[in-house]
Amino acid sequence: MNQDTYKVVLSGNLLNNQTMDVVKKRMAALFKTTAPVIEKLFARPNAVIKKNLPMEKANRYVKAIEKAGAACYLEKMASSSAKAPASKTTQPARGAAAPQQTPVGMGLRVIPVQTAYKGEERFIPKPVDMLTASAGGLNFNTDDLLDINYDQIAALAAYSPTDTGNEADGDPIRFLLFLKNTERPFVMESRHIDYQAFQENPPSKPAGAFRGFLHFLCRQNTAMILEETTFDFLSGNELPKFDNEKAMKYATAIGILIEEGGEGEEG
Repeated sequence: MNQDTYKVVLSGNLLNNQTMDVVKKRMAALFKTTAPVIEKLFARPNAVIKKNLPMEKANRYVKAIEKAGAACYLEKMASSSAKAPASKTTQPARGAAAPQQTPVGMGLRVIPVQTAYKGEERFIPKPVDMLTASAGGLNFNTDDLLDINYDQIAALAAYSPTDTGNEADGDPIRFLLFLKNTERPFVMESRHIDYQAFQENPPSKPAGAFRGFLHFLCRQNTAMILEETTFDFLSGNELPKFDNEKAMKYATAIGILIEEGGEGEEG
């Protein structure tokens, strides 16, 4: 079976209010080249930085470029049997199979979070028993949260709890979802997400289905925060394991990050 490959494309936009001169110098240092070469890349719309990369390696390029202050994205390369390349502008309709591509694009912030904060009661997550799709976004199946627009998502994060035993198909996953203008995050078990409402024929394994769901959410809202270990999970890495105390510190750290305007290291 042929492995999917991707190309890294420079959007031409800058992140974190960086200046073009600073970003060009960082890019030149990153790729061990000269400023005029980088200048030409920014002068071309949608300049391709690297091609034919496996997803894990392509994601590393995206993180390094965005850390330098330049926005970029991935496009899936056409396989040898394909006639046309996948387009970055194609948006999957609800119920359609989600294309396998990175969620990282213009505005999406991949930020590391330290669990050094003391857990604060105001960030205690609210449990969600079942997450399904609504006409315009997400349905938390409570009277006041039946239709949450994707652009209301402020941040996503996930972890494996240590207070439950291993499941047959891997470690359990808890999913934290932070909404704009709402202090407390929401928490749900990944097995309580109706994956078929968001993509056709989701993977049978729980971790694979959850990865596909995260990819879907990140494509719907490219301006939110994606916690770094959760982003790494999309590339096949394991999620961190937290007991209740550390999970509370994790939720608090992300809540404070949002409260302070999402400042932090870009992915």
